Order: sequence, then C-alpha cells, then structure tokens
Amino acid sequence: MENLVLYRKYRPQSFSQIVGQQHIVAILKNALAQNKIAHAYLFCGPRGSGKTTIARILSKSSNCVDYKDGACDKCVSCLEFNAGRSLDLIEIDAASNRGIDEIKNLRENVRFGPAQGKYKVYLIDEAHMLTKEAFNAFLKTLEEPPPYAVFILATTEPHRLLPTIISRTQRFDFKRLSINELSERINLVADWEKIKVEPEVVRLIAVEADGSVRDAEGMLGQILATGENPITLEKTETILGLFSARKVKELVDLIVSQNQAGSIKWLNKNLEAGYDVGQLLKSFSHYLRKMILASVSPELMAGIKLELGHDQAILLQEQARQTNAHQLASWIKILGETKQNLDLYPTPGLAVELALISFFPPPQLVRHDSPQVHSGQENKTENIQRPIIAVAQVEMEPIKSKNQNVSLVSPIKIDQIAPSTTPKTGAIDLAAIVARWPEVAQTVRPFNHSLSAFIQGMKLQEVSVTVLTLATKYTFHKDRLSELKNKKIIEDAVEKVFGRKLNLNCVLEK
Repeated sequence: MENLVLYRKYRPQSFSQIVGQQHIVAILKNALAQNKIAHAYLFCGPRGSGKTTIARILSKSSNCVDYKDGACDKCVSCLEFNAGRSLDLIEIDAASNRGIDEIKNLRENVRFGPAQGKYKVYLIDEAHMLTKEAFNAFLKTLEEPPPYAVFILATTEPHRLLPTIISRTQRFDFKRLSINELSERINLVADWEKIKVEPEVVRLIAVEADGSVRDAEGMLGQILATGENPITLEKTETILGLFSARKVKELVDLIVSQNQAGSIKWLNKNLEAGYDVGQLLKSFSHYLRKMILASVSPELMAGIKLELGHDQAILLQEQARQTNAHQLASWIKILGETKQNLDLYPTPGLAVELALISFFPPPQLVRHDSPQVHSGQENKTENIQRPIIAVAQVEMEPIKSKNQNVSLVSPIKIDQIAPSTTPKTGAIDLAAIVARWPEVAQTVRPFNHSLSAFIQGMKLQEVSVTVLTLATKYTFHKDRLSELKNKKIIEDAVEKVFGRKLNLNCVLEK
C-alpha cells in the first residue's frame, strides 16, 4: 500500500466513500436494495470522475452475500473483490482490445456462469474505442445476455457509441466535481498522509484538476514526493509549474497600469524559471474570465471567492473595475489565437511577447510646444499638440552637432508633412507614412491582433507611387506578410488611412 499512488491507495471501496455523483449513487443503491440490477449500464463523463470506481463497487455490492445499506466487506466475495482477485469481475480495456476477435472471445466467455457470486460483471473501459464491427458483433449479446451477466460500459466520449448500443443500456452521466468537493477530498487525503497544506494550495490544485479527483490526487502526490511539510504555494507553483491567481495578478497589475516594459520583464523572468507557455496562457485566460464575471455581475463574485479566496477575489474585482468586459474579451481572444499559433513563431516566448504588446495601445504621438506666434504688438505662445514621428523607424541623414562628434537624428514634425496635398499620381513621402503608421496598425488590429503587433516593429524602408516596402529581420514575419490574406488586410488599412492604394512588399533586412 505504501508504494501506491494516492488515487489508488485511497480509491473508495464503498458508495459512502464516493466524492460527488450522489445522484448516481442513490439510484444504484436503490436498485441493489430492491434486487433490480440492470443487465447493461453506460457510465459516461469526464476523466477522473469515478466511473471505474463506481463500476467496481457496484460489482462487489451485487455479489455481496450480506448486502444491506452497502457491501459487508466481510464475506468471501467482498474480500476477493477488495484484493482484486475476484473471478466474477472481468475488466476489458477497449483501447487495446477493440477488434471483433476480442468481442467474439467475450461472447464465448459469457456462456460460463459466475465463479462464486450471483453476477458475472464485464467492465468495458474506454468503450468508444471499439470498432464498428466489434459493436455490431456485441449487439445481440448486449440485448439478450444470460441472467447472471451484467455489462458496464465506461467512456468519456458517449457520442462515439452506436445509438443501438446506447439504447440497450441504462445511461448515467457523471459530472465534473465542484471545487468545494475536490477541496474537501484534498484536505482529507492530506490528513490521512499527516501533511499540512496551505488553503491557497488546495484551491490551486482543485481549480487545475478541472473536476477530476484522479488529477487532483495525482498533483498532490507529486508534491508529497518532495517530502515538504507544510506544503506552501510557492513550492507548489515551482513543482507543478502552475500559475496561481496571485502570480497572474502581478501580470494583470502591470498591464492595467500600462507598464509594457514591466509585463515583458515579468514574462521573461517566469519563462527563464522554466514555466510552460501553454500553462501560462491557460491560467491567464482563466483569470481574465473571472475578471469578466466580476465586471458583469456582482452576484457571480460568490463563485470567484470560492475559487480564489475572499481577499484575492476582492483584489481581482478592483482590477476588473479598471477595465471593461469588451477589453477583457479581446485579450482572451488574443491569447486563444496565440495558443493556436505557437508553432508559427521561432520561440513560444516571442508569441506571448507579441500578445502582451498588443494589449497596449500603439505609441502615441509626442506633444511639443509651438514656436511663438506674433499677433499685433504682442507675442502670444499657444501650446499646440505637434506630434513627432517615431524616428527609430525612419532612416535619415545624420546631422553632426557643432560641439560633439555624435550623430543626431533630426526629428520631422507632422505639420511639415502634407500627404493630403500630394497628388494621387505621385508618391507619398515616407516620413508621412511613418508618422501615421500607428493608425495603420490600429486599423489592422480588429482583423488580426498578432499581425497588428508585429507590423508596428517593422521597418518602413521605401515607398513609390504604387508600392510600399517593409523590411524585417525574420523570415517568419516576411512569410506571414506575404500571405494573400494578411497582405490584403494591411493594404486595405493603408488605403483607409492615406486614401491611396499601395501594394505591399516585404523584404528581409540586410
């Protein structure tokens, strides 16, 4: 017993030990009490929800010679079941025994009665993996089995079973366990193991287990293997590679406060520590979803407090007040697109960096005071917004300072550029395009967030009457911009901003 993993070591042996699924337990106990066992059951539901465990308990209880409100665990049949040696329970893994030959063997075996109990139970796990031919061969046996035969089909994908199979069974749909139920189970197992676990650790495991008792106990067992006692949140995050709500809150704080550099540093710090990009995107999306719920309805806060704890939920609610549901929804959409396109980037970290950058508005044009304006006998100075282009994106002739040997770049003021007066047949000045390039990126954003993010960092190299040339250091970016769909999105955005149709050309920077 000491060498068994937790979910096997503490597998329930009676209906009273089952976590959740009380609607199923109640029906099966009534059927046993009235001696009305069906000849075929279909147990379907998510992984780790107790399908196999309940099937084994049903098998043991139906063969118990002294069954009252549960199996006696004292008779020979019960002892054989508990030891895993009963000949009256035959478990078949349909994932590896899925063909017609295996079903023919089962049909031959059904002819022989139980070894010592009243019923001979056949538990077919992963039943959806059986081939169509195997199902058809099984139909007649399933419809009219011997009176001592009971079939239990367990599956996570009932939609893949033939309707003719489903119609011959009593179907029970298992549900995902709630966070409350999983938390109680984790605390119970920790008590049995004489280990102290911080409440935040219990909540984190319960949330990540996604309704699966097996997954929750598996994660707890992985932490226990370190010998740590008590188990802290920091240690759990490190061992399991998970992002707690507390950790994700740090990133959201940086985004909400418009700290772009800080968010990128946070990302790289955690990636360098070995955390998985996929896990980050999952935890980040779940956190943003909770922010949406908090901003949409205060009534939904009860569930969030159950998942995060009262203090952490209040902090999340404060963050939600600084954003809105539409903005949060767009961020979740960006994260979803990023997860789908991870393989398209040189490194997964780059994909997430671009996603974070797209969370922030494009660089705003800089304010400058205007020169003095003479009016009559008085000199009046008006503060007019005179934006300056991002000089890093335009190659210009360096101007030598009189007193220094340092090359300076002369800024170009927008009021010196008048693209609207440029004839339709002439070329637009490159500086004019650079000045309004953030507008182009913003126009692209609703159609493709990632495309909008990385064209902001590309170099505007050249413009002619009909062609706009962008330069990039990465072949990946060049290939993406060369795709007809992406090319058209950018060309349409340029036409919308400048009123001129320009064909896009992307080259590798030399």
